[in-house]
Amino acid sequence: MTTYDVVIIGAGVFGLSAAAQFARCGKSVFVIDKYSVPSPISAANDYNKIVRLEYNDEVYARLAVEAMQYWHNDADDFLPRGLLHESYSHCGRISIVPPESSPRYKFESQSLALLREKFGRCKEVQVFENDLTCGGKFPQFCANGLVGKKLRYNPDCGIGIAGKSLIKMKGYCESLGVKFREGDGVKNITPGSIVHVTTCSGKTFNGRQVLVACGANSSNVIDLSRQTRATGLYVGHIQLTDKEYEKYRDIPVVFDPTLGYFFPPDRATKILKICASASSTYDTESKSVKPRYKYEEPEMAKSIPIQSVVQIRTILGQYMPDLLYKKKKLRDIIGCKICWISDTSNSDFIIDQIPHMQNVFISCGDSGHGYKFLPNIGYYIKRRMDGNLSLLLKEKWQWRESAWTKDVLDWRV
Repeated sequence: MTTYDVVIIGAGVFGLSAAAQFARCGKSVFVIDKYSVPSPISAANDYNKIVRLEYNDEVYARLAVEAMQYWHNDADDFLPRGLLHESYSHCGRISIVPPESSPRYKFESQSLALLREKFGRCKEVQVFENDLTCGGKFPQFCANGLVGKKLRYNPDCGIGIAGKSLIKMKGYCESLGVKFREGDGVKNITPGSIVHVTTCSGKTFNGRQVLVACGANSSNVIDLSRQTRATGLYVGHIQLTDKEYEKYRDIPVVFDPTLGYFFPPDRATKILKICASASSTYDTESKSVKPRYKYEEPEMAKSIPIQSVVQIRTILGQYMPDLLYKKKKLRDIIGCKICWISDTSNSDFIIDQIPHMQNVFISCGDSGHGYKFLPNIGYYIKRRMDGNLSLLLKEKWQWRESAWTKDVLDWRV
């Protein structure tokens, strides 16, 4: 039986990024996923995700700036030049400025100061009063009647075409010799000098090292000692007509921290995605540890609540009022779903060896901000598994005691 250098469980952002880095160094890699890429239960199986630079933590700011070189520029240390360019749009972002007394205001101010002073980024950010067109840059919003709102336009931001980018990364991994087993979940992991991974179909695959990278679903694969919570975020969509798509195709992301945010419409489907802010859900049966996927439990798992649908319509009415109605009736909100993410108490990732499990590692805790690191997080996962990750990152991402002291993280407020 073949023994691979690395067996990776989970073909999402962290798993595919790590697979690419190990394969680039000549390691034999085998990836197992319960579903085909992009998995229907992966948070990254989506039309789009925000790729932003704003962090008031220098570690993540540095990683975000590094990742942006692959999304938008021509870096090639970790991935081939331009590999992800067709899966990215540097569309910019408009953020509604929160009250100065709020934690979110402090986070944004500190983040921009850090990016300007340390990295020379975000120097072209502009502030506008009651003008969603941002001085005429986005005339699509001219009918919007913002009152009493200050907003900040940051052109140094974009979106990843999420599902497409995972397919692109899988193809690149295959070109490097990475083997995939899709449509088969993992039943058991037996640690040791050689780790045995047994799948739900009864097959066993051996690896010198094993990485569990299943996002919010990681707690269904391995006991994480309640270090993470599976948090469900509410998402809805609207279908645009050809005319509506032409009008809104070039808008930036619009982010209102108290209400929600929306994206440029998807090019292929003309579907526009809207997310509700300041609301989320947890699975009470597992004490918030495990997700409940509608895809897997269509009769049991809940969908988004009616108040979130109302919130999505409120976003439309406030920012794109011409899209609120269709043929004099409220427009249907389609594709409503709960997007499950793997949360940690302080939003730091967990990238470490699992205690008492020889040669078994975990990478999770994306906390809703991991997607942007698709180009480079695998490099750091590999370094941790090789034993040469910097002390700073090793300590920051270490296996740690649960410290859930509050339900809402300051930077999300």
